[in-house]
Amino acid sequence: MMTPGASVTPRPTAPARHRLAALLSSLLAALIGLGTTGGAKLAAAEDATRGFPLAPHEARYELRLMSRAPGSTIVDARGDMHYRFVDTCDGWTMESRTTLDLYYSYGAPVHTEWSLVSWESKEGDQYRFRVRSENNGTVDQIIDGRVRTNDDGRGGVVTFSKPDDSTLELAPDVLLPMRHTLAILQAAHDGQRIFTAPMFDGSDPEGPTLATAVLTQAVPAGEISELPDHPLLKGPSWRLVLSFFAPDSAGSLPEYELQLRYHANGVAEEVIQDFGIMGLRASLKDLKAIEDGGC
Repeated sequence: MMTPGASVTPRPTAPARHRLAALLSSLLAALIGLGTTGGAKLAAAEDATRGFPLAPHEARYELRLMSRAPGSTIVDARGDMHYRFVDTCDGWTMESRTTLDLYYSYGAPVHTEWSLVSWESKEGDQYRFRVRSENNGTVDQIIDGRVRTNDDGRGGVVTFSKPDDSTLELAPDVLLPMRHTLAILQAAHDGQRIFTAPMFDGSDPEGPTLATAVLTQAVPAGEISELPDHPLLKGPSWRLVLSFFAPDSAGSLPEYELQLRYHANGVAEEVIQDFGIMGLRASLKDLKAIEDGGC
């Protein structure tokens, strides 16, 4: 446990803080099921691209403390996440900005802000991303880079310009965010229950994250939502539990877990984030379609 006057304040790790924003456009889940090959995953992703048109939209989520670990010094947490998803005809653009105030049993509250902007080509061969986080007004991390996949669409190279100039090789089974989203929607539609695979979204400069998703419930069209009668929330959806592991993790416990209800058009609601030190509920408060944001 932290003691009064300690110089480091417990809070979610940087990759975990960006994970929800990235997940709303990528799901950060696996592609098509345990034991499949990279080629099968890629084919499934291409099929899913045709089968699930995602809805360009803007959303605001209200963040509130839901639970905290025994002995945690966190007593409250409040914030908002603003999210925007647009179809650019040749790809998808996602922008998010999150603010969170953490209150402790000692000392002043901590104000954090983080943003994620990304673009992914529909061909699946390019991905650009920029991540920025601040702590009490001081920038503590910027990640900026791009991905170009190999000619066969499997694996590739990440080129970072921040936090420093470097490159990272991606293995053939690592896919980019939107391919994950579309394929997991297809897998859920097909009635598959468990999914696992590594993916890269740029939120962690150390490399890909291994994600396992469990489909807990298929929700029929028309079930009541957090915004009743909203036209973007009337279609079918799925309730999921996702667990995220470090790629070199030897243990069985995830670094971060997420529960959510994900609609076939790409809109998320009923979101609960478990960071270990605390749990946050992200409630959907505002949602609107972007009428000129599609092709």
